[in-house]
Amino acid sequence: METLYFDLLQFLYHFAVAVLVGGALVLGTAVAPALFRSSRSRAEAGTRFGEVLARFDGLAVFAVVLLVLTTVLKATSFEVTVAPEPRLVARWIFLAVLALATLYSSGWANPVARSIRSQTASFDDLPQGTPARVEFARLHERSRRAMTVAVFAGLIALFLS
Repeated sequence: METLYFDLLQFLYHFAVAVLVGGALVLGTAVAPALFRSSRSRAEAGTRFGEVLARFDGLAVFAVVLLVLTTVLKATSFEVTVAPEPRLVARWIFLAVLALATLYSSGWANPVARSIRSQTASFDDLPQGTPARVEFARLHERSRRAMTVAVFAGLIALFLS
């Protein structure tokens, strides 16, 4: 039974990392460029990508919860007996960076940016210097950076797993 428990924890842990890293990579390198290239306008592409991102954000937050839960259960059940080895501590640090960056992006910045866009009438027709557009652009850029950090932290954590 202990082997089944460990195997299940490992599977859920790797599933969560795969969703976070793979999902962000696919969205940033395949979905967004394809949508912005094939849509009739930047506004249409932004709206469509926002809908895709809204679905991913919920999954990403769930994956962070799953990642934290499985990491804690693995640590308390199998990985730490006396003092954790440096490789394990390094993995935990990168997992924490992955989780925090994802929570910032998917749990805060993206929903706030979507809210600004949806609550501002004719958002796409506003001049670039309008406060709503400036705030949206700031959140978008910070979210993009956070997801880049999350991907790299997740890849390193995966390597250390």
